[in-house]
Amino acid sequence: MKRLLTSLLVFGLTLTSLYAQEIPTAKASRFGFGVFAGLSYTYPRITTRFPDHFNPHSDLITGVDLRYQLTRLGSLHVQPSWTQVRNVKPASYWSLPIFSLSTVKIPVVYRHYVLPSGKLLFLEAGVSYNHIASSTYKEQQIVYCIVAPCPVFYSGNLAPVTRSAVSALAGIGVTIDIQKVSIPVTLRYERYASDFLFPTAFETGSTPVKFEGFAITTGVNF
Repeated sequence: MKRLLTSLLVFGLTLTSLYAQEIPTAKASRFGFGVFAGLSYTYPRITTRFPDHFNPHSDLITGVDLRYQLTRLGSLHVQPSWTQVRNVKPASYWSLPIFSLSTVKIPVVYRHYVLPSGKLLFLEAGVSYNHIASSTYKEQQIVYCIVAPCPVFYSGNLAPVTRSAVSALAGIGVTIDIQKVSIPVTLRYERYASDFLFPTAFETGSTPVKFEGFAITTGVNF
């Protein structure tokens, strides 16, 4: 009887231990949340009948990171964020737009960890929906004069014809685990696949506006 009781006690303790080990696994959430901020370095790509280039601009980007763990090495991220470009001007200032944009971005990104441990180094790729929240967009009028300097005239503020555009994303980064949180550092490249359209002030038609650039961000994931 003593041996039977001892065997039952050992069996019961073993089951209790196994059950205790399974509880965290069963309750481990696939969902995660984080916040991030960083710096974007953007090249405006604008098509007009007067070829010219626009200087790159840097500005802040902030957002939240909503994560769903697909596998041990892969996760899906939705990252609503906000950024802007300010006082974009052409190099020649000749009959080209001058504008500022504030944009709400909703990237959807797949992130894959390269190392077997599922930590540290990752690669990512995805797409982003981009929506103009506010804008200031003016065009310079062509003025011909005999004696320089010629006067400069600008149109009033032109509201965008289309406020939405889609872009493709790719990036590389690392995560640093500190107790119950992790700190990601990400370098991301973005290129617009479609355009924002703005009306032309002094002739018929519209002007396509798109962007290409890099962003480096860091934050905290819980």
